Amino acid sequence: MNNTTTTTRFSLVHRLGAWWTRQRETQQRQALRRRCPPATVAADQIPPAVRSAWAHHATDEFPGLAVDDAAWLRCSLGLAQFFEACRLQRGQGPCALPSRAADSVWHVWLALDPAGLAGWQQRYFGREVEHYEAEALGAPLEDCLARTWVGSCRSEGLGLLGPRLPLLFALDGLLRLPAGWAYRFEKRGLVHRQINGLGLPGGSAVTHAAIAGGGLLALGLISEAELAALRRRQASDGGDAGGGSWSSGDDGCSGGSDDGGCSCGSGCGGGGGGD
Repeated sequence: MNNTTTTTRFSLVHRLGAWWTRQRETQQRQALRRRCPPATVAADQIPPAVRSAWAHHATDEFPGLAVDDAAWLRCSLGLAQFFEACRLQRGQGPCALPSRAADSVWHVWLALDPAGLAGWQQRYFGREVEHYEAEALGAPLEDCLARTWVGSCRSEGLGLLGPRLPLLFALDGLLRLPAGWAYRFEKRGLVHRQINGLGLPGGSAVTHAAIAGGGLLALGLISEAELAALRRRQASDGGDAGGGSWSSGDDGCSGGSDDGGCSCGSGCGGGGGGD
């Protein structure tokens, strides 16, 4: 085999590999955008100036955050899904933001154009969700996180007892964001570990007992009939929800007073949304 033939074959393999990679990336983007249609519609209308400011400044506050097009799609959809979860849980109390990656878009937009952000929220989610620190939520963070879990799952049509994570809870793990939170749903409920400097879950797992069948029932976020139906479905599917990989492998789709808001930088997330 001469050098020309070898080079030609190598070039063909390289082109086929590049084509396959592009096809796979396109399919992943399409699947991601289908996960929560209301979030996709809203995220598509975020002004280009916000995207540009985020790319230039988000890593100042969130070192290690990817700021390429794929990361922007995930982060912007994650933030929009949080506001959709707040909308779906309105009347239940404040929600908590479980993703530092989603919060990175919120922080940049607040600094750049708070009036534009408020108008976008009103247009797509029916109200402004204000940004608060965790201690200003006026409700236990666990309860706030449980409301976000329920709203996020309902926005994607996912079961409330896991094991699949909605995008918002999978986001930091998907991006391997240092100091972010990697989630996993186990038999005992939702757990998270903080992501280390290598982009991997590290340290002890923190259990969120409120995000389990009994906890959601006690908070009035699920009815006894719905809980019984979910448990029957779990049994028919082969057992308890639990196990599975940490959130770094799942890509498929805070405000706090009664009027909404966010807490960030404390515990596992941010503030609320709901009256």
